[in-house]
Amino acid sequence: MTKVTDNIDVSVVIAAWNSEFFIEKAIFSALNQSDVNVEVIVVDDFSTDNTISVVESINDSRITLIRNKSNTGPGGARNLGFHLAKGTWIAVLDSDDEMLPDRLSQLLSLKDKDTDVILDNFYVRNNMVDNLIPYYNDTDLPLGLFTLSYLIRTNLIFSIIKSTGYLKPLFKREFINQNYIEYWPEVRVGEDYYFLACCLAKSAKAQVVPYIGYIYNVRGDSISSVLSLQHIHTLLNSDFKFCQIYSLDALSIDSQDIRTKNLQRAYKYLEIVNLIKKRKFLKAIFYSILFPRSSFLLHLPISKRLNIFR
Repeated sequence: MTKVTDNIDVSVVIAAWNSEFFIEKAIFSALNQSDVNVEVIVVDDFSTDNTISVVESINDSRITLIRNKSNTGPGGARNLGFHLAKGTWIAVLDSDDEMLPDRLSQLLSLKDKDTDVILDNFYVRNNMVDNLIPYYNDTDLPLGLFTLSYLIRTNLIFSIIKSTGYLKPLFKREFINQNYIEYWPEVRVGEDYYFLACCLAKSAKAQVVPYIGYIYNVRGDSISSVLSLQHIHTLLNSDFKFCQIYSLDALSIDSQDIRTKNLQRAYKYLEIVNLIKKRKFLKAIFYSILFPRSSFLLHLPISKRLNIFR
């Protein structure tokens, strides 16, 4: 079937891994966008289930299926989709999430003329219940200009601050290509954060618009990983890489200092937790005395200490 490639407003990139039970709903939510011309690029990240068969069963010329030859993680898979995208804008859609039918048209109509990145709030749906709850309030995600310093200081571990790293923006493809921005495949927890941070470090104009159109589905079995020492180690290394590549303004430097101390604190906290799990109580007590700010996290409620990523 011939694929329509002319005048594509938005390329929707879906990275999929073992998504056979929910990817169909994600794809149709992209295909059914109103008042915009879309293409849907599905990158199967070496699934071991029937994800590919489900995608192939949808008879729509606007769908492109890419079969990854190995599992490269969400960042690596999205890079493949971004490279093939032909739309003026690129939207990222997780394979278990959805978009309201007017999301893309609304975001495009609400943006300013010179905007490079469009951001909107999102709804959280628990276990596919119809009740949709906005994730951010106006204080968590202020409308208007979205800066690098704000992104950095709102992405902390074991914090009551709601992370803005969960956002699923629309990116102007021309800006992404001109600045050679890609996902970092080695980062499998927090990959969206670094991609957006690289855009902002390259002076992208990012704008939060007054609309909510993305649905973040939290299923009973949707947790893929709990934050570990290795995850934080990767984040610290990636932050160092980011600061080596880009020259940050004063506000972003201050925010990065806060984030670095936060990650280091979280790392020591997880070390203490691991020592307790291994029943190495004397060493755990020693670490608690040596790193009191980290051991303080042991007194917080479990729901606030656990940082779970999908």
